Amino acid sequence: MRICLFTPNFLPAVGGTEMVSDELARQFCGKGHDVVVLAQGDPQVLDLPYPVRWFGKPVLPRVFPERVGKALAALHHAQPFDLFLCNYAHPTGYAALRLGRRIGVPTVIVSHGGDLYRSSDDRNRPHLWKRTVYAYRHADGLIAISPYIELLIREINPQPTRLELIPNGIDVAALGNPATRPADFQLPRPFVLCLGNLGPMKGFDDAVAAYARARGQLDDLAMVIVGSGELEAPLRRQVAAAGLDDDVLFAGKRTGNDKRWFLQNCRFGLAPSIEEGHPIVGLEFLAVGKPVVCSTNAAFDGMYDGAINSLRVPARDREALAGAIAAMSQGDLAAMGIESRRRADHYTWPAITDRYIAFLGRVLSESGPSPRQ
Repeated sequence: MRICLFTPNFLPAVGGTEMVSDELARQFCGKGHDVVVLAQGDPQVLDLPYPVRWFGKPVLPRVFPERVGKALAALHHAQPFDLFLCNYAHPTGYAALRLGRRIGVPTVIVSHGGDLYRSSDDRNRPHLWKRTVYAYRHADGLIAISPYIELLIREINPQPTRLELIPNGIDVAALGNPATRPADFQLPRPFVLCLGNLGPMKGFDDAVAAYARARGQLDDLAMVIVGSGELEAPLRRQVAAAGLDDDVLFAGKRTGNDKRWFLQNCRFGLAPSIEEGHPIVGLEFLAVGKPVVCSTNAAFDGMYDGAINSLRVPARDREALAGAIAAMSQGDLAAMGIESRRRADHYTWPAITDRYIAFLGRVLSESGPSPRQ
């Protein structure tokens, strides 16, 4: 297959969508398919085993998001594709769908969550939301990365022609590689780990508040927050106001060895997310064999089951979260961790990619061949 992976965000930014897009493109190439990533942004020099093309932000993108389709049309004219695989309905999915309908190339849309979240600003922008709704009702194929995303898609399109639930994947072997303690982190205490972008949907403010409530039941257990983002300063103020400066430590953004070390050496993970697509951090905790305390958001379904390899509480319920943190600190973490590691094998990237390829092949066969140019 000749695939254009059309995305509004990509490397070198580090986020779930960027990581998934990169790994999928690598896997497609490794399995013998031709893939080109067409990404919005300034041209970057990236050492990747597949080509990347760039397009700039169009004029009035909030009013006419379909204008990004001009870059896709130009690329398709230069090197025709069999299928457009798009991250999100807005702006890429809608633009690809309009182009594809004219030239006979099927469009498959993958939602990573942001365009469909109930908290999304786009729902309050009628000119954007109607395009999102149109895209999810008319795309040739839809991929939901978690039960929660499938639920949101079906709220818009109750009976999609082709919809497949394919979760994100993880490189289990890479996360299992030995890691050494970061030179700038010398905390001798056991710790629970919050890992991810410090944004409003992660619920880390609830994590800090719950930790403060449970602190007296946690013996010497500290909390470490690894990541960066817009809420870092407010979180630091929250920690200081609660008198937790010696107990809650901010380690900043970490990658590679440092990230693996924090994952491998925490007692358990803490992920009280408000809204998620299919959190990579959840897969990372699985891969290193850790249980988690997480929210009941369906994005975690399949990865984590309460009392088996997790404790799950409703998002924003700080009292319940405090109780779960205290209970987990006294739980059978070894047994729960074994179950987490066992489940990680269901999310290896080669297996996940095979599911993508099978679904994309079905979309192609049922949509008819695209015209050769």
